[in-house]
Amino acid sequence: MITMRRVAIITIILILMILLAGCGQRVPTRNTSTKNPWGNATPTPRGTGGSTLQTPVPTTTSPLIQATIIPEKTVTTTPVATYRSQPQVSNATANMTLIDKKKMPFSYNRTAYKLELENPPLLIEYTLTVPTVTRTGVEKDPTRAPTENDPNPTRPVTITYPDPTAWFEVTALNTDNKQVIAREGYGRQYDVRVSKQVWVRYPGSYYIEFAGNRLTADVEFWIPNAS
Repeated sequence: MITMRRVAIITIILILMILLAGCGQRVPTRNTSTKNPWGNATPTPRGTGGSTLQTPVPTTTSPLIQATIIPEKTVTTTPVATYRSQPQVSNATANMTLIDKKKMPFSYNRTAYKLELENPPLLIEYTLTVPTVTRTGVEKDPTRAPTENDPNPTRPVTITYPDPTAWFEVTALNTDNKQVIAREGYGRQYDVRVSKQVWVRYPGSYYIEFAGNRLTADVEFWIPNAS
């Protein structure tokens, strides 16, 4: 009996020594965070294949600000003016800076911007992409002589032309005196040139509206280079 007690006591002492020895060791922790070699770059998820690091991209601020559309009945011209197509200036942007450009699809809708013009003139250059319409029909065939069986010989013809329902208009309105400074466009009361220039030659606060249907406008905004 005494021997069994001694064995039990020795066993308990050995277990306590092992436990005390284990408490003295420090278990290393695993760092699961991803090291970022690009400084302040933000990891962007890329699906199951991992992540792609994107560095911040500097952006330039455009002076154009999206504007709330003004109801048409509140836009007045004082005095009422008849606008003629402005003369096109060759090499107009040689000493100018591009401040913004927009691609605007139109399906009988309007969009507008506000601009504080401190260093005139402002040049608005636009190029339109107008869809075409194709029609087939018949016409008199001048290469064939009339016969008894065919007194009026004809031939098939295919005609392609710009969509007659397409139109476009740009209006520059001075918001201080509510006067329309410039207006130009395509179709309706305007000619069908697809590339034009619109000049705003006086400083001020402007509301610039674009409207149209069945076309796309590529528009660029230019001001003089900073002196």
